[in-house]
Amino acid sequence: MRKILNSILLVFIFSFPGFSQQSDFQNWTSFRLSKKIFKRTNLYVKEGVRFRENSSILSKVFTDVKISHRIKKTDLKLSIGYRFADSYKLDFSSEYINRYYFDFSSEYKHKRFSFSIRERIQIQGNNSSYFPLFRQKLDVSYNVRKTPFEPFIQFEYFLNFEEEFEKLRYTLGFSYPIHKKVNANIFYRIQQELNETNPENLYILGSSFSYKL
Repeated sequence: MRKILNSILLVFIFSFPGFSQQSDFQNWTSFRLSKKIFKRTNLYVKEGVRFRENSSILSKVFTDVKISHRIKKTDLKLSIGYRFADSYKLDFSSEYINRYYFDFSSEYKHKRFSFSIRERIQIQGNNSSYFPLFRQKLDVSYNVRKTPFEPFIQFEYFLNFEEEFEKLRYTLGFSYPIHKKVNANIFYRIQQELNETNPENLYILGSSFSYKL
């Protein structure tokens, strides 16, 4: 663990864009349904679509299904999920990608601030090969006094099982309920690829909508 923490510090220092990096502006949109199925247990179904090449070409369409359970008398949650994605290449050919994942998350609230951490182990690939990955996401949000408006910041890193960083994500956005059961998130995200010959930086304008059944 100490080795991982030291690596994170080094990544922050040396992860600024270089001359050999490629860049792209993308648009990510998703819509999620949630339903309480048992006590402290919820089912989530999310549909997402992503555009690449300055948001001009379809990049990915996916369906994500997850079951989450909150441990009694705690703010700890355990989740298990599956995502099926249709990923499109520049020649418009596509590839089916499966993702299986397990999440452990916790949340702490202090006055108007909310702090959360999510740790994920995922296995992703197709019929020919699968690759495991560890992800950790930190989230800080603030509820603006006398409003439902909540700005947030996030940081996430992707670490393979050889303890090499593959990606970093920095996100700034806000959450706002547009209906009693509908919540909207608007965000701007920078994603950096690491340990690649020609790493790619993504600049992402995203939106997500959630509805409670």
